[in-house]
Amino acid sequence: MIAALSKSDIYAALYGRHDERYHWAFILATDDVSGYKYHASNLENPAVWQYVCEPFDTTKEWKPLVILAKLGRCPPNVSTSDLDRLFRSIPLQTPESDAPHPFTCRIWFRTAMRALNDHNILSCVSVSALEWELVDLANDNATAVGLGRPWKLYVELRSCK
Repeated sequence: MIAALSKSDIYAALYGRHDERYHWAFILATDDVSGYKYHASNLENPAVWQYVCEPFDTTKEWKPLVILAKLGRCPPNVSTSDLDRLFRSIPLQTPESDAPHPFTCRIWFRTAMRALNDHNILSCVSVSALEWELVDLANDNATAVGLGRPWKLYVELRSCK
């Protein structure tokens, strides 16, 4: 049985990759199994990053989803289009705060999380603490997913309230 999402909640999604790292995305749930996925991707061309907003459905994900972790509830006055505009405005480059790391979906996620904080959409005390917590949770479940078990849903994080 697939764990149910909660409408209007924003989740962090970490997907397994072959290099033992994760692909990072945000999910805005529109019902118990679907919503919108917001992320930076270089899937079409590894040398070129692009921002992507696309439909999301837990029953149809083709990448190995490892975890979904609830970050908070999207305020009622913030629409999917508002989130899309905010995320689309994030430069696809490493900000000074994350230098000297090369740009990746993880760097984009960190920058986007700061933007969600700055716009009072979500509250996260430390983006670094959030990243470490998410990686720990994903590491705990990655082997199980690799063996064919389902992803896990986390509804409470220490680093986001």
